[in-house]
Amino acid sequence: MIRYTRRLAFALIAAASASCTAPSSRVAYEQSYLPATFNWSFRRRYPQAERLINAFDYGHAVLYQTLIANRDAATELEGREFDFITQQLLRNPPNLAIDEAAIGPDYAKLVPELVALFDWAHVFHRQIYDVWSAPGLTDQRRDAEVARVLRYYESRRDLALSTRPKSMALMDAQPYSRVFREKAPKFNGLLWSYHWFQLALYDALIGRRTDAELQPRVDSTIKRFFGRLADAPKRRPAEMPMAPSASPIFADRYPEAAIVFDNLHALHDVVSDILMSPLVPTNEKRAALLAAAAVYRDDSTAVVTVEEWRRMARLMSAEPGR
Repeated sequence: MIRYTRRLAFALIAAASASCTAPSSRVAYEQSYLPATFNWSFRRRYPQAERLINAFDYGHAVLYQTLIANRDAATELEGREFDFITQQLLRNPPNLAIDEAAIGPDYAKLVPELVALFDWAHVFHRQIYDVWSAPGLTDQRRDAEVARVLRYYESRRDLALSTRPKSMALMDAQPYSRVFREKAPKFNGLLWSYHWFQLALYDALIGRRTDAELQPRVDSTIKRFFGRLADAPKRRPAEMPMAPSASPIFADRYPEAAIVFDNLHALHDVVSDILMSPLVPTNEKRAALLAAAAVYRDDSTAVVTVEEWRRMARLMSAEPGR
């Protein structure tokens, strides 16, 4: 009976995504930033924050590579990799973006579609940082540019995640759900700290009144991030950070973009669970990963209202220890 229930749950996920066009390595070609005068403003003005995000890309790639290639993945992640990232990499992060395929070759071979999907969402992340880091723009101009960047992101229907919020059941109520956070709680908390930082940066940039306030606000967000590492696990997020609680100004101003990032972060968790779970056979993992990605890309499966999304965020506090 248990086996039947598990198979039924997997079948429901696959059926729900059957009407979606799954991204394909044959069409998931790389695409660069939307050409704009504000591009690279974040990198130029806030190099320390930008370098931290480069390090985060390593964390995701090495996670998936380890889950695929290492039989004792939890021990490796909770020990050597966690120590390297927290004690060395984040203290001296790379100047340039990480090539995830170089860090995770088996991961890139298994699901190149997911690599492309995550890369495209990360481009979207960085371009919004650029819009709000560029000097001399009015807030009205920034709003217009964010809308233009969102349209550009959505133009890749093979890669773009939905702008409609999804039920947490997709992440927490599947047969494979929660296995990664249970077996690798330190590394999972580290990833959730990454996601908190990426969201909190938006409020640091948007919430200032003058450009002179920007650097102190970004510096404060970086300090808070490292405070989480120094006081772990007490200050590490106990639940997945969601935009309405981690970045309320951003979520109120750009709810569609905020929903994309919450869907992105939830999908990251689902990928970790699928790769680690013994309930998903090795020869079925690729299909399960693509089915999950398709569900988070479509606008109909497990959709909740925006108010329900905000309510979920209030229940899943992104500020432990307060």
